[in-house]
Amino acid sequence: MSIQPAQDIERHYAEADPWGYDGNPHDQRRKSELLALLPEREWNRVLDIGCGNGFVTFDLPGREVLGLDISAAAIEWARARQARLGQAEARRFSFHAGSMFDLDSVVSGSFDLVVITGVLYPQYLGGAFSVLQTLLDGVLSEKGVVASCHIHEWRPARFPYTLLDVNFYPYREYMHRLEVYVR
Repeated sequence: MSIQPAQDIERHYAEADPWGYDGNPHDQRRKSELLALLPEREWNRVLDIGCGNGFVTFDLPGREVLGLDISAAAIEWARARQARLGQAEARRFSFHAGSMFDLDSVVSGSFDLVVITGVLYPQYLGGAFSVLQTLLDGVLSEKGVVASCHIHEWRPARFPYTLLDVNFYPYREYMHRLEVYVR
């Protein structure tokens, strides 16, 4: 399978919720399972890779939460959601258009928590998981946490960090695998 061209992804975001996440009980569960499995601790900086329209992003903990997506249109939808928040809450969030392969040039500093949901599939990543792993090593703080949530049947790659927890649950017609790692 080849990598999906960025312009195809961009066209997909002609509407605010092209994946049908808002109001979908499967996606509400995905978000709840993710948040419940995160270790209880103080989060300073959080990175949501493949944030889309911010469906998960706005519920993430952290003093500073950065959403990254390859689609500029998705980022605009996320910023529109952000504009509906109260001013104090909205300040916690920032959004940037960019590829996960450009992490080192798109984001700066390190993150206590990196969340990656629904983007580590062949059409987005190709066979470049090791490249992403190297880039992730560059932005994840010491003792930082990675939360990865993907359709089990579609994503065989695992992160080479210490696995803290894993959870499997039904997601639409598939099974989701939610993994939480610490560096």
